[in-house]
Amino acid sequence: MGVKDSRFIAVWASAEKRARVWCWLCITSSSFLGMSLMATIRAHSRPREVIRIGCDGIPEVVRIEEPAYSDPSEREIRAFAGEFAEKVMRRDSYSVRQDFLWAARRMAPELQTRFKQEARGTATKRGALEAIESLAQRTQVEPSGLETKISKETYPWRAEVKGVRQIVGREGAAAEPFELRLELVRASRNELIEGLLVWQMAMVDGELVAPVLTAPKEASR
Repeated sequence: MGVKDSRFIAVWASAEKRARVWCWLCITSSSFLGMSLMATIRAHSRPREVIRIGCDGIPEVVRIEEPAYSDPSEREIRAFAGEFAEKVMRRDSYSVRQDFLWAARRMAPELQTRFKQEARGTATKRGALEAIESLAQRTQVEPSGLETKISKETYPWRAEVKGVRQIVGREGAAAEPFELRLELVRASRNELIEGLLVWQMAMVDGELVAPVLTAPKEASR
């Protein structure tokens, strides 16, 4: 078959036929692009669910657009309150500085300032750190023995933790029960992975930092 008889050459030899081919290619490409755009819009407009693993290590399926995606769940609040109570109430003479520092980082600025002042003391008043370290005793709070109650009915959220502090290595030492009440507010997860800050805290039948602060208002959504 000669070159003149080739269909391929014959199609491309005519400008009109080349234009017709390019027109159909353009229409086909535009159709595919339009369908792809519609599929993308539909995918982004419908609710999407993700698996979020909270600070308690338990996975949970939540929708991205829901406030619950950024707000801590009750399990996270329970885990946070229990760990906070353990650090504050343990008062071990050899780890109290690390425990108090961990707790202070998770407090609202006003409470954190007051807490540090009470821990360090003044020229006329001995601070909590010095008093605890002078006892030279090991103490512990068993996490499994903590009883935690959570309430998200009002804001700030409330948590009540009951437990027992034990002196280690001293025979006949009585266990000391405690009850710690906390008020919790939201925090940026970029700063604290738990997404929580302690706004106020008070110990029932005991002394603990509890400044009177104006309760924050819940942000409108």
